[in-house]
Formats: sequence, C-alpha cells, structure tokens
Amino acid sequence: MNTLDSLFLAAGAMSANATAIDHMINTTLVYGPGIALTTGTLCAIRSCRWAANRYHQWINDRADRRHYTAVAFRLNRVADRADAFLAMPEAIVTARLEAHYALEADPASKEDR
Repeated sequence: MNTLDSLFLAAGAMSANATAIDHMINTTLVYGPGIALTTGTLCAIRSCRWAANRYHQWINDRADRRHYTAVAFRLNRVADRADAFLAMPEAIVTARLEAHYALEADPASKEDR
C-alpha cells in the first residue's frame, strides 16, 4: 500500500465517521438519547468489524504474495536447471535421459496402482 492509498483510506474513514456523527446527532434530536446510544454502539461495532476485515484481508494478501514468490522462485530454479541440462551435448543428454528411464520401474505397473 502506498501513501496515496493511505490518504484515500483515511479520507474514507473520516467521511464515514462524519456521516455517522451527523446521523447520531439527528437521531438524538428526534428520538432521544437511548436510540442515540444504541446507534453509537452499532456504529462502533461495525467500524471494528470493518477494520478487522481489512486487517485479515491484508494478512491474506501478504501470505498470497509470499506463496506466489516462492512458486516463482522454484519455477525459476527449474528453468535454470533445464537450461543447464539442455546446454550439454546431445549425447550426454540422451544418456542421462536413458539412465533416468532405466531407473524407473515398469511403466505399466504404475497404471495398476
């Protein structure tokens, strides 16, 4: 999140709080202090839920970025190994592939599993 995003987020929070305060004042003048207290409590609860949801979303986004970074790192290592493998002379590559194939059990037995 950059500074501009933080600024917009803060402006949105201030706007929401100003709107909530306006509604509380109007409610107090029309219905009395009991309803105003209830409204204030509900606004506080909803604000806390909103903040908690934003926090959990931020944590999940961070975990997703870490996962994608780890996957990209592994794929990069595989690509580097493949490039190094294919840079070898064709005879060595063929010999290694045949050796790997010979180490495997009968391919038909894998289908039976």
